[in-house]
Amino acid sequence: MAEISNREELCDVAEVLKAMGHPVRLKIMLKLAEKCCCVGEIWDNLQLPQAVVSQHLKILKDRGVLESRREGVKVCYLISDGMIRDIVTALGKNMAVRETASV
Repeated sequence: MAEISNREELCDVAEVLKAMGHPVRLKIMLKLAEKCCCVGEIWDNLQLPQAVVSQHLKILKDRGVLESRREGVKVCYLISDGMIRDIVTALGKNMAVRETASV
């Protein structure tokens, strides 16, 4: 495993993890780990007001966790880094295992 010794790099990683640590943002990330989604799909999935979802998407994008691309009039989001996607996928699997174990 690569060692991160640079304090600035550690701070950058901590900021990414902090951004992902909010329950709403984590749910967004779990959805985007499956596939690229347009904003409307994300709103439908979360069932939260558009303004709330937009604020969370902006935080994730500002931290470099997400990228956006325009497809006609729609804006679609995707996870910007394969390693972040792998982490989110692993979290999702762990949550599923815990859910199954508690039943």
